Amino acid sequence: MHYHNRVWVGLLCVELGLLGCSSARDVEVSGKVTAPSSLAVGDKVVIDFIDVVGEGADAQESVVHTTQLKALGDFKETVALEGDRVLIRAIDDRNGDGVCSAGEAWGELQAPVDQNKVEAASLMLGTTACPQ
Repeated sequence: MHYHNRVWVGLLCVELGLLGCSSARDVEVSGKVTAPSSLAVGDKVVIDFIDVVGEGADAQESVVHTTQLKALGDFKETVALEGDRVLIRAIDDRNGDGVCSAGEAWGELQAPVDQNKVEAASLMLGTTACPQ
């Protein structure tokens, strides 16, 4: 009976160890969200930080962190990234659903990670159709 319990405890330890293993590292991402003066922006700008792992058609993208600004301006966040690039997407989230919806201004930028930092990322909001 004690042997059976030890096996379960051992398996649990192995599973927890595997879940804790990740090649992600903390990356400091800073920049600014702006918009043309002709574009009125609301009081909730959502910023998604999307980890880009791989290249070309095989690249995998996953949202690893989201934050919001009350107005256009500077941001600085620390996010866990596995890839060597981050896609930063800003949305003037007028309807409050956290994603780009028809009629909402948005902008995005893909930036390389250099020595665990992305500095001076500049996103300009525009009114093109939302990304798929």
